[in-house]
Amino acid sequence: MRKSRQVRRGTVAVLMALCLVGVIGFAALALDASLLHNDRRAAQAAADAGAMAAAGNLFANFRTNAGTDPTGSAAHEAQAAASADGFNNDGTTNTVVVNIPPLSGDHVGKAGYAEVIITQYQKRAFSAIWDSTPVTVKARAVARGLWVPNNDGIIVLDPTSSGALTDNGGGVGTTTGRVIVNSTSPSGAIVTGGGSLTTPEFDLSGTPGWSTSGGGTFNGPIRSGQVPTPDPLAYLPEPDPSTLSVQSKNQVKLQNSGSLSLQPGVYQGGINVTGGSLTLAPGIYYMQGGGFTFSGSGNLSASGVMIVNAPADKNSNNDVLSITGSGVIDISPMTTGIYQGISLWQTRTSTNTITVSGGGAGSTISGTFYAQHGLLKVSGGNGVGVGSQYISYDLDITGSAGMSVDYNPASVAPVRIIQLVE
Repeated sequence: MRKSRQVRRGTVAVLMALCLVGVIGFAALALDASLLHNDRRAAQAAADAGAMAAAGNLFANFRTNAGTDPTGSAAHEAQAAASADGFNNDGTTNTVVVNIPPLSGDHVGKAGYAEVIITQYQKRAFSAIWDSTPVTVKARAVARGLWVPNNDGIIVLDPTSSGALTDNGGGVGTTTGRVIVNSTSPSGAIVTGGGSLTTPEFDLSGTPGWSTSGGGTFNGPIRSGQVPTPDPLAYLPEPDPSTLSVQSKNQVKLQNSGSLSLQPGVYQGGINVTGGSLTLAPGIYYMQGGGFTFSGSGNLSASGVMIVNAPADKNSNNDVLSITGSGVIDISPMTTGIYQGISLWQTRTSTNTITVSGGGAGSTISGTFYAQHGLLKVSGGNGVGVGSQYISYDLDITGSAGMSVDYNPASVAPVRIIQLVE
């Protein structure tokens, strides 16, 4: 006799209900995972912002603190930046840890580096059906804020001209600094008249970017077709005369003989010495029209000084910076402040010429000469170094054998580095 099949009503419904629990659970996890991904991005953005804020502070105080944070101001700025992005270090929903220098990663213990670690304790949403414990989200960033030498002895910024750098005779050598010529002209750098230009490396934007005549030579490896180098000092603000004392409202003159001692500040009408000796106390000398001229057989003593030429006529050679004396010329750059390492500065919009010769035996001339849109003309001989670094629109070099650009990282303008590294 055939048994009748037992009917089990509602079995499918029960199985579906059980399956739905799993489906809903996995959906909850997926939704929470999406939320956590957004939280992770937000935490990383805040960590990046905090590290960059700390790096900016380390850079701003690098002259004084050498990349350390003795007062905690860099750490405070990192915390403030993270808080502005919603991470207030309350210890319950999130923590923000700032380590200066870093305690982990690739830059442990390095001055000038800041590490920010953000931990967020995110409450569960849909996945709370599985567990009520908060989910931990972590983000980490390291940034650096440094003043460092840029290892370049000569940078010529003119983008197109033939002969943007011209050596008309004699020789110039840089110790460890490169020679960079941004001109894309096939003859952006020219050496003529038996001169020689010697450096560990030439980086030329033109192809080939150089030419010689009359026995001129380039001594050192040449790399042609290089990407132009931006002005490394473009980040620096122009010197502000309103922050300086006005020392004279008329041109200061010294002629024939005698001596003169001056203090830093604004010189309306400039300074003109055609004889006699001039001593400049350390600081900034701002030539507000009239230029700065020193010639004759007297001596120039300018230790810890930056001379700024702000021509009244920015497109002529009436207001120039010219140092051509035959006596002992001692010039060294400022040793403190944001203009450390710079001896000569011409306002950026000025196309006027800066002229510097090496002076007599025993002269010492160091520091960076800076003329973003001006022509720099240098000459010398007798083994006298004429400056430590040139950054100018165009450059003309003359002089006898033995002239040099005595590149020294300690006596040139450092460049700013503020960037994320981890």
